[in-house]
Amino acid sequence: MKGKPCALCWVALVVFAASANACRMTSPPPEGGQARPTLRGTLTYPQRIALPPDAVVTVALVEQRGKAAAAVVLRETSFPAAGREVPLGFALPYDPAGIDPARHYALRARVTDAAGVTLWATRRPVPVLTHGHGKTADIRLAPALASHRLAPPVTLFFDCPERSFSLRHEGEGVRLRFEDGDLFLLPAPAASGAKYTDGETLFWQKGDEARVEFSGSPPMTCRHNPQRAVWEDARLNGVDFRAVGNEPGWYLEIREGTPFAAIDLVADYGNLYYSFPNGRLEPGPREGSLRYAAALGAHRIVVTLEPAECRDAMSGERFETAVEVRIDHDTYRGCGRRLSTGR
Repeated sequence: MKGKPCALCWVALVVFAASANACRMTSPPPEGGQARPTLRGTLTYPQRIALPPDAVVTVALVEQRGKAAAAVVLRETSFPAAGREVPLGFALPYDPAGIDPARHYALRARVTDAAGVTLWATRRPVPVLTHGHGKTADIRLAPALASHRLAPPVTLFFDCPERSFSLRHEGEGVRLRFEDGDLFLLPAPAASGAKYTDGETLFWQKGDEARVEFSGSPPMTCRHNPQRAVWEDARLNGVDFRAVGNEPGWYLEIREGTPFAAIDLVADYGNLYYSFPNGRLEPGPREGSLRYAAALGAHRIVVTLEPAECRDAMSGERFETAVEVRIDHDTYRGCGRRLSTGR
């Protein structure tokens, strides 16, 4: 008699366990059950300044475009500093399906107070994920002015009656590059504008005009040429060939290497930015022409250079090379010139 209730108990337990297993098998997996890839790193700044107790930290994954203002935020996270000081660690999950190997991605960050006023920010976004960059980053913050800057030091170009030159800021001073050599000048007191000297040469800029004085020579009055500045900036950044076009605005830069050439295309007025590190040079379709071809991910680009007089439709500037760029299903036509003394 006593054994029967136990048998019934065992039956009940088996039925309960089977029901529980059935529930576990038919229930959907928890949302996000598979760990998502995550970007990790630290944020810091060199100044020994404490963060306010109400500071909020924001880290964002962005797709970089042809200009900093056009960067697209793909993922963002915010958290309170909660009295902690730098370095501050962060973790930012992302969706790998949204990452295109031909495009550029970066992390940028900012620290704000409770009112939303930015106190610290990335001066330059830190590249991640593509083109040899990984999933970790140490982000260096700077006081919140001139933040989110993408480009290398801005290059200026001055047309002068006798000796034109380019200028770049380097540290506290400026470097003037002439055809026959460079000069590095340090700041000097000025009632207005910006003045630099090395004791023998004086450079004094006010707006788009500048005065240059060489020891023993009369001063030269020079004027900034923004069109020339863009091409000189590319040359100083190691670009061997550059092309431009319109409707929609685009530009292309090629850095030649062995065995591959690096091809950067910024199109649609800066809203699209592609990089191909594996460009191969091959003969073009006609005698004297050249062709660069590359593929990355789902994208393929073919750049054809034809030796022919070409005039930019917007500026009227003359070039010695006609350029056609085919990327995926789009075609761009424009003009270009070689910046290096190579091929």
